[in-house]
Amino acid sequence: MSTQVHRLFGEARERTPDGRRAPNLYSSLIDDLSQLNFADADDRRAFPPTLHTIFARHGLFGITTPAEHGGIALSLQEAIDLISATASFDISAASTLVIHNFLALPCIEAAPHIPEQRHVMSRATRGDLCAFALTEPQAGSAPRHIEASAFMHEDRVRISGRKIWIGLADWARWIVCFARASGPDAKGRLVAVLVDRQAPGLKVTHEHRTLGLRGIIQNTLEFQDVEVPSAYVLSRDQDGWGAATSSMNRGRIGVAAMGLGALERALQVAASYARHRRLGKLRMIENSYIAQLLERMVLRREVVKAMLGASCRIVSAQGAPNVHLASATKVLSSEWCGLVADQCVQLLGGRGYDEGTPVAKIYRDARILRIFEGPTEALLSHLGRCLLSRATRDEIADLFLSLGAAQVHAAMMEELSGLNETDGAVLIYAGWLTTLGLAQAIMSADGFFPSDCAAAAADLVRSELATLRTRAPTRQSFEGCIRASRTLNAFLQDAASSIGSPVLTDDYLKLVQYV
Repeated sequence: MSTQVHRLFGEARERTPDGRRAPNLYSSLIDDLSQLNFADADDRRAFPPTLHTIFARHGLFGITTPAEHGGIALSLQEAIDLISATASFDISAASTLVIHNFLALPCIEAAPHIPEQRHVMSRATRGDLCAFALTEPQAGSAPRHIEASAFMHEDRVRISGRKIWIGLADWARWIVCFARASGPDAKGRLVAVLVDRQAPGLKVTHEHRTLGLRGIIQNTLEFQDVEVPSAYVLSRDQDGWGAATSSMNRGRIGVAAMGLGALERALQVAASYARHRRLGKLRMIENSYIAQLLERMVLRREVVKAMLGASCRIVSAQGAPNVHLASATKVLSSEWCGLVADQCVQLLGGRGYDEGTPVAKIYRDARILRIFEGPTEALLSHLGRCLLSRATRDEIADLFLSLGAAQVHAAMMEELSGLNETDGAVLIYAGWLTTLGLAQAIMSADGFFPSDCAAAAADLVRSELATLRTRAPTRQSFEGCIRASRTLNAFLQDAASSIGSPVLTDDYLKLVQYV
């Protein structure tokens, strides 16, 4: 066992000043959330009226914020336990905690120079919601492609641009907005600016009616020459890229926590149903196929839980998330949560498709987790590029070394040698190898994640890796690329002539406002 592994995982879990506080808070929160009707909240597209009060009373608007700023200063592990618990009731509610605590609030906390920072933080931890405005029509959530401008002029900043799918925007008191700096000596750097929701020129122009997450509001924001004192530039003279990526890495851990909570709830419902529903003379749970299916769900939960624990311990040891492990954890949690939710709907049959059972809502809500804070494909491409690039491959190697899994990394590099590093299929495959390789390393770290089924969970990861390798990309010929293009063009021509419906118009697709 390497010394790096002991250094990262050997210490006891962080404790709050009062070691009994977190467990008591957890049980009290569960009791309060169990009294709320989140199904009605979905129909109304608004939270239960008392949810905000419950969160504020428990201090959940400052979960990891230091006490000096009014927070309850829990460790990251304790925070994600609370977020997972909340997500098991409603992913929309858990999203509120992640947006406020993991995305927006750390940006404000890291900027002691802004006027009345202590007052702003104090109010935020008591319930003044904070939103995180990054996503744009042309850029998505890629900070490097932000087009909103922040013209820097003497002691003022003038913001112009458009943001879409901004969670909590119309409910927020403060908005952390990212824009591209312009003006003398701005050099086009990314800046983070704290904007008052009531600032002149800031308008909410659209409420997005999303497939899931119907309880939380998401808006389009228009910044029309919104002027803000330059003292409210959170990143000051530094590039705001670091603030954006740091928040998004914590956000990915938060999304993974939401996936874990939703997965657990769907599994609970399906297992309860299988214990009571009879197929002929046997209960469903006594059917070997169904029993093995449910077992695999439990093992996926164990792997996600272990990866979240590893991510939290790295934050405890190093003060910040590891970008690669955070991305891999988010990918695996969101993908497996979606898979489990789908399987649970299938197990319940018609009842699973009925809105009266929780799994239908989980199925809809969980779908966004594969997109939030970086779609799966984007994160896998990033992981694959980092694994293969000369500039970043040492970062991945060091991470595997710290987990005592240098041999796993070496085997991956040998397998990928000779493949085209610019091929999108190769990058996705390399990203999956990295993700499952990290899961294998963590599950093989004996004693760090004690569980009755840890060995079986490790076997599941090895099985997933073996299945992945059956789909390893090969060198695609030029003729193959041409064939794929011709196949698509043939379909489009056939659809235009035979389907003959207006389904491809901008009006039908409602995409004109985004592209």
